[in-house]
Amino acid sequence: MKYSKLFGKTRLKAPHDAQSVNAGLLSQAGFIDKVAAGIYSFLPLGLRVLHKINAIIRDEMDKAGGQEILMPALHPQELWEITGRTRTMDDVLYRTRGAGNKDFIFGASHEEAVTPLAAKFVQSYKDLPFSVYQIQTKFRDEPRAKSGLLRGREFGMKDMYSFHRDEKDLDEYYEKIKRTYLNVYERCGMKAYIVEASGGAFSDKFSHEYSIVTPAGEDSIIIDTKTGHAQNTEIATGKIKNPSDNEERELPMKEVKIERGLTVEENAKAHKVEPWRILKSVVYKVDGAPPGRDLRRGEGFLGVAIRGDLSINEHKLEKYLGKPVKAASAEELSELKLVRGFISPVDQPNLRFIADHSIKNVKNFVTGANRLNHDLVNVNEGRDFIIDDFTDLVLLDENALDGGDGHKVEKAVEAGNIFKLGTKYSTAFGLMYTDEEGKQHPVVMGCYGIGNTRLVGTIVEASHDENGIIWPKSVAPYLVHLVSLGNDDNVLAGAEKLYGELNEKGVEVLYDDRNESAGKKLKDADLIGIPLRLVLSARTLKEDAVEWKVRGEKEVRMVGLGDIVDKVAEFAKS
Repeated sequence: MKYSKLFGKTRLKAPHDAQSVNAGLLSQAGFIDKVAAGIYSFLPLGLRVLHKINAIIRDEMDKAGGQEILMPALHPQELWEITGRTRTMDDVLYRTRGAGNKDFIFGASHEEAVTPLAAKFVQSYKDLPFSVYQIQTKFRDEPRAKSGLLRGREFGMKDMYSFHRDEKDLDEYYEKIKRTYLNVYERCGMKAYIVEASGGAFSDKFSHEYSIVTPAGEDSIIIDTKTGHAQNTEIATGKIKNPSDNEERELPMKEVKIERGLTVEENAKAHKVEPWRILKSVVYKVDGAPPGRDLRRGEGFLGVAIRGDLSINEHKLEKYLGKPVKAASAEELSELKLVRGFISPVDQPNLRFIADHSIKNVKNFVTGANRLNHDLVNVNEGRDFIIDDFTDLVLLDENALDGGDGHKVEKAVEAGNIFKLGTKYSTAFGLMYTDEEGKQHPVVMGCYGIGNTRLVGTIVEASHDENGIIWPKSVAPYLVHLVSLGNDDNVLAGAEKLYGELNEKGVEVLYDDRNESAGKKLKDADLIGIPLRLVLSARTLKEDAVEWKVRGEKEVRMVGLGDIVDKVAEFAKS
């Protein structure tokens, strides 16, 4: 492809509203164009990258026994009503009404489409197992669509669904797909971690995410530096930093009047103690606390105590309770006769308190006195207040984690997710099979997703420098970026000749044939990020050579014109 003919060119600057690296570089380099927040057009360069990612995904899914299908993006609403996801996903669903006042949903995922489809073809155990996948557009009304291709309202996804007669068969296939997904990311030039993540607030099972470490990541993962095992911080357990508490005995509790702010840091500063000496108490409304309950007796509410330098992991709290929680509002705290910023478990006969294990290791806490501008000092668990139960409630992050324990916290982008669905959808849609004895059972299902458009943005976030994108060879739009400098007829003729020779050998070449300055062409080459840059100029022709530079490397060397085609072929295979 000659750059002068390419639809979509580089821009002098990234769009002013590009709030992420991938949005800025991909837009400036001419790969994508923003239509609206979270909605992008893929230009020729971007589509070539996407096609290569799709080819890798297809190859790996086919090897894993997946069969490609294509399901509609528009779903009758009644399918989603059967599973109840018209309610649970209501805030992200796009809806429309068709002829005859029939309601439709733009597919945010395809469980509601694939399960009744499978039910039309599965009758016997002999029909199992199998897996089908598609590469299709998804629609979600994402409220935080500010991260380019990482968080879209319209986006591409490879979603695969597997169907099994029992959990054992699903487990075996699930492990196979774990490795298959790693193959996808490795072939796309990235190091992915398999991360244990939540299977949902009401499930004891984990899902597994595939995370790519990058500062742009919205997730935090904890990596065991010895084993490579990783967990999402929402479920992670591990050793936390324990302070050196030199207090040998419990001192008498006393109340003090003090002017201070409401944060732990302001509290600690006012009392001239470390933040870990503060006993932090948070009150949660459990399972909605419906009207009619006696707030004065704390019905429907729970107090949670934790060390002041740590944070409460609300996901762990929900798992412990088996119910959703929400921090009590200012109005609810007032009705409970509690003072925001001065709450403690001391003298709370009507409010049940649980606590994180971390408070066991500290004597003589500082905490609120349940009165404005009044605190209690030298507060001790067991003597001054009673905890109903202790459990792991700490959010493990860089502040809480004991770095000497062989773990580190990294920001990461979720690049894929696999999950055991069990029989949730098969039961809802009557997807059953008959076993050898003529008995019927619900089919056991698994699902496996990779956001292919998201993967384009993830690669850019993980592989770039101050000059632009650095594409891995496997997904780069072209292998070679050929640049001619100057208007010398011999240079132009030599570049055309080399362009033709490379094309004849099947090498993908983007030839910058524009009448632009050397600075502009070389800057654009770095921005676009094609793996190998070849430069012809009057200077290189004097040496009967071409300037050779690999993107991301500093070394620039000269390669003879007679050897260049063979050298490029070797580079393509390396």
